[in-house]
Amino acid sequence: MHWLESQLAELNRLADAYVLARRQSSADIINISETTRLKRSQFIDAVQALVNNVGKIKGISACAAYHDGLILAQSDKAPNMEAFGALVQDSIRTAQQGAEELDLGAIEQIVIVGTSNKVAMLSVGPLILSISSPKHINLALALSQGA
Repeated sequence: MHWLESQLAELNRLADAYVLARRQSSADIINISETTRLKRSQFIDAVQALVNNVGKIKGISACAAYHDGLILAQSDKAPNMEAFGALVQDSIRTAQQGAEELDLGAIEQIVIVGTSNKVAMLSVGPLILSISSPKHINLALALSQGA
C-alpha cells in the first residue's frame, strides 16, 4: 500500500467511526454526545492534515477537500479556491450524470488535463479530494511517495 492509499484508509476508518457515533447518538438530537463531537473533530483534523501533506508534495500546486461543493480543507498554497471549487462541483455533477447514463457505477476519480496544468478529483467517502499540478507531473508517482 503506498502513502496516499494508507492515508485514505485511515480517513475512511475515521469517517466510519464518526458515522457510527452519530447513529448511536441520533436518538438525542438536541444533546449530541461528546463522543460524536470528538469523532467529527478527529475526522476533520485528519482531512486537513491529509490536504496539508498532499500540498507539500513536490510538484503539487494545490490540494483541497470538498463536501457538496463546500470547502472543508485547503492547502496553504491553494490560490483561487472559488474557481477550483466551481470546477470540482461542475465536473462531479457532470460525471455523475454521465456515469448513470453509461452504467459506470460510482465515480472514483476524474482527471482534467489542460495544456499547462491538470486537476485530479478523487472520491473519498463523502468527500472529493482535489489535487492540482503542472501537466508534466506524474501524480500517481508523486502521491505514492508522500510528503
